[in-house]
Amino acid sequence: MTLLEFAAVIAASYLVGSIPWGYIAGRVMKGIDVRDYGSGATGATNVLRTLGKGAFVAVLLADAMKGFVPVFVTWQAFGSHELQVASGLAAVLGHDFPVYIGFRGGRGVATTFGVYAALALEVGFGLVAVALFIMLTFRYMSLMSIITVPLGALVFLLLAVTGVQGDALGLREYNYTKAGFGGFATAFVILRHIPNIRRLIRGTEPKLGDGGGRRKAAPTG
Repeated sequence: MTLLEFAAVIAASYLVGSIPWGYIAGRVMKGIDVRDYGSGATGATNVLRTLGKGAFVAVLLADAMKGFVPVFVTWQAFGSHELQVASGLAAVLGHDFPVYIGFRGGRGVATTFGVYAALALEVGFGLVAVALFIMLTFRYMSLMSIITVPLGALVFLLLAVTGVQGDALGLREYNYTKAGFGGFATAFVILRHIPNIRRLIRGTEPKLGDGGGRRKAAPTG
């Protein structure tokens, strides 16, 4: 791995991760900035609140692909787990701080799921099943986020500790490098969801699809 390769992977992954699909959907469908509504984020959860179920599904899949595609392409091009993880980190940072719209994006959950799937497809599918269960049972997207992302990190850590081998999508091994991505993603998702955690504790967190009104003090930029 050369410095040029590393820089190219980081830059390309960040720019892909920065594509603000939720923002684009709001502009195309209703001529609005979704960041002026609901939670103020560009992710699929806020899109559901402001644009409806169809846009939610489309943006959810598009945001997940922002994590999956760069990491998968990086593995196929370089065969490096370290570059894979660097790509995933850059894609998540791009989603949360997109250069195209003033660095105000989402919270990185769907993109993190895409990275998890590229690192180990079976882990990604397993987490999707858990996520669906939590969403349908408790109807809190934030609760799903703060449970499933750390769970993915724990699964990668356990697989690295036990030395389990895998081959999904060209995967050759589970290792601590991939567990490291899970640790980063966990810390980042928890930090980005601190207000949600506080509302969950107080019992004031909006449930799935609720809370899509215009923000009282919409941020500019």
